[in-house]
Amino acid sequence: MEGKVGAQKRGKFKSLLIILGIFVLVQFIFIFLDGTGWEPNIRDGNLINHILSVKLFTEYFHFYSYPFFNFVTFIFLIAIILYFLTSFLLILFKRS
Repeated sequence: MEGKVGAQKRGKFKSLLIILGIFVLVQFIFIFLDGTGWEPNIRDGNLINHILSVKLFTEYFHFYSYPFFNFVTFIFLIAIILYFLTSFLLILFKRS
C-alpha cells in the first residue's frame, strides 16, 4: 500500500514539474518574440481589444510590449496557482 501512495506523490510532483517547465518554455518564447515583429496577428475584435486594453494588462501586469503575451501569461499563472492550490488542499485534507 505504501508503494502506491509514493507513486501517486511522484506522479503529482512530476506533473507539477512538467507544468512549470512548459510555463518557463513559453516565457522564453515570449521574450524571444516580444518586439521582433514576429508576434501573432490577432483579429481585431471588440471583445479581444476590450480585454487587452483593460488597465490590469496595460499598467499593472505589463511584462511584454505585446498585450496578448501579457494576457496569456496572466491566464497561465492563474491556472498554475489554482492547480497548486487544489493539489495542496487534496494533500492536506486527504483521508488515509
